[in-house]
Amino acid sequence: MFNDLREEIRLLNSDVNNVVSSKKAKELRKKLLIIGGVLTAVGLIGAIACFVSFVLIAVNSVNNFSAGSGFPTLILIPFFLLIPFSVVASIGSKLLKLGLSIVITGYTSNLIEETVWGKCPNCGDKITKEELFCNKCGQKLKSKCPECNYINEITDNYCVKCGHKL
Repeated sequence: MFNDLREEIRLLNSDVNNVVSSKKAKELRKKLLIIGGVLTAVGLIGAIACFVSFVLIAVNSVNNFSAGSGFPTLILIPFFLLIPFSVVASIGSKLLKLGLSIVITGYTSNLIEETVWGKCPNCGDKITKEELFCNKCGQKLKSKCPECNYINEITDNYCVKCGHKL
């Protein structure tokens, strides 16, 4: 039971690891982290500045209002600017979260590969990725394509390189 589960995790992980480690994923991760970080910082700084301006104008207007002057319309500017800055910060944090999820997926994939890979699914003995058979129990770990001699995963039905039936 555990051997089947270990093999399934290893196969799923190999796909995730290939996707997360690809050049396209690394470029996307970098863009998401940079753009998300900048948008989050700008949005938060702008929202804080608007809030502080709103409070200062409100305190000043309360003092002036008691002196007999009318309600200042200037107080509405930071109040309404607070909304777009909050939206920008929210979008930035979502992009940052997406970028970090790629990073976390990569680290998790590597951790799973280190723990699941390297052990024979039959006997648990230490093996390397290059081994075709376990050196302790003889369990077949990989299959060689009879057409092109490419080394495929044992669960592959067709050769990854040439498509020949294994």
